[in-house]
Amino acid sequence: SMTTTRTADVGATLQQIAELTAAGCQIVRVACPTQDDADALPVIARKSQIPVIADIHFQPKYVFAAIEAGCAAVRVNPGNIKQFDDKVKEIARAAKDHGTPIRIGVNAGSLDKRLLQKYGRATPEALVESALWEASLFEEHGFRDLKISVKHNDPVVMIEAYRQLAERCDYPLHLGVT
Repeated sequence: SMTTTRTADVGATLQQIAELTAAGCQIVRVACPTQDDADALPVIARKSQIPVIADIHFQPKYVFAAIEAGCAAVRVNPGNIKQFDDKVKEIARAAKDHGTPIRIGVNAGSLDKRLLQKYGRATPEALVESALWEASLFEEHGFRDLKISVKHNDPVVMIEAYRQLAERCDYPLHLGVT
């Protein structure tokens, strides 16, 4: 599941994680859109009873903070992280050094403008091209501990994108509908 608290509110976030754990949740994602959220990750990752996945927004530096904090994995959306592609080498090295898997989360709402121009909208092909491009950037640096998700508000488009991904790569796929 994913918490709905502000991650920076450590007490509330840990309380919600405890409630999710009691309900049977085995892994939890926390949003990290601000520096205050990134600063809270070490305590949350250490005190959580279940693995914590950091969901990174906007700044590559939050990826490094999540890895250093000991999060079980990091989810990145390259479409909403400024200059993400320029930081992949450093992210791959840090993730590899810490044994931290990375989930590449491509969302229809934040696709690269070049892909939107090429395909006209967020098509399954555009989602797949984006995900495989981002994976290839990590592969260039010897990092393959990746999962991929491609989300779209239209389940038919999303399912087709996952079918295409399954045919074109062997990475684990994280399924979900936004």
